[in-house]
Amino acid sequence: MLPISATAGGLLDPDLPYQVHPLSWRTGSEIMGLDLRSSDQLADATIASLWQLLGERGILLFRGQHLDHDQHLAFTRRFGPLAKTGLLGRHAPPGYPDIFTVTNIKKDGQRSETENAAQQWHSDQSFLPVPARASLLRCVHTPQFGGDTMFANMYQAYEAMSDGLKATLDPLRALHTLFSTRSQRLSGRKAFSSVSPEELERMKGFAHPVIRTHSDTGKKTLYVSEQMVDHFDGWSVEDSAPLLEYLFALSVHPAHTYRHRWQPGDIIFWDNRCTMHYAPIDYDFDGMDSPANHRLMYRSTLA
Repeated sequence: MLPISATAGGLLDPDLPYQVHPLSWRTGSEIMGLDLRSSDQLADATIASLWQLLGERGILLFRGQHLDHDQHLAFTRRFGPLAKTGLLGRHAPPGYPDIFTVTNIKKDGQRSETENAAQQWHSDQSFLPVPARASLLRCVHTPQFGGDTMFANMYQAYEAMSDGLKATLDPLRALHTLFSTRSQRLSGRKAFSSVSPEELERMKGFAHPVIRTHSDTGKKTLYVSEQMVDHFDGWSVEDSAPLLEYLFALSVHPAHTYRHRWQPGDIIFWDNRCTMHYAPIDYDFDGMDSPANHRLMYRSTLA
C-alpha cells in the first residue's frame, strides 16, 4: 500500500506518473498527467494507487479526457468487473449495454427518461443485496449554466455524530428500495409500470447496515439516503422519520459536500461506499430543448 496524506489529498510517492490536486478539504482529488485513452498502458501500480486514493477521498476527477465508449469501458475494467447499468437497458447506447446514458436531449421526438436523474441524494444501486462499488460518469455536453453534480462525504457524516448516536445506530439496518415514499414523491418520476416483472422484483430492495465499514480503508461510514430509505428494519415509517430526517440533514451539511461544475471531457470516478451524489436542477430546465441547456453524460458502474 502507498502512503496517503488525507489532509492534502495527495500521494507521498514521487515515482507515480501523475499529480494530485485536492478539490476540497476532505472530499475529492483531481488527477493530472494521465491519458485515459490508452488505459491499458497504465501500470498496475498506478491503478492500485488510484483505487486507494479513491477510497480515501471519495471521488477522483480527470479533466480533458474526451473518451469514446470503448475507451471509457476499458478504463473502468482496469478496476474490476462491471455491474449492470441499471434497471432499464434501453438507456444504453446502441451496442454498449454496460453504459448508462444520462441526458435531457430528446430522441426521435421523445423526452429522455433520465432527463431528471439523480434528483435526490443517493448511492448507486443501494437497493440491491450487493450495491454498486463505484461509478464513472463522463461528460460530453453540459448546460451553459448549471448542470452540476454534488457529492456528500459519508465518512464525515459518521464522524460528526456523537458517540451515543453512533452506538444507537450501530446495530440498526435500513431498507433501501426504489419504492420508498421519497423516491415515489419525486416530481416527474416515470411510472414503475414501464419496467419488467424481473426488474420490479429487483427494485423491492434490501436492508443494509446503517453504519458500514469501508472494505478497503476500514473506516466507518453512514449508509442511508433520502431517495432509497424511509424506515429502519423493524421500525415503522413514522417511528423512523425523525431520526432519518436528522441523518439526511447531517450527511448533506455543506461542510460535508463538494459541488462539481462539469466541463466537456470531465470524468468523475466516485466510490459508492463512502459518498452520495445529487444533481440539482440548477439550469433552465424548462428550456432544456435549447442546445445551450443540453446535458449528455455516460456512466459505467463497477460491481
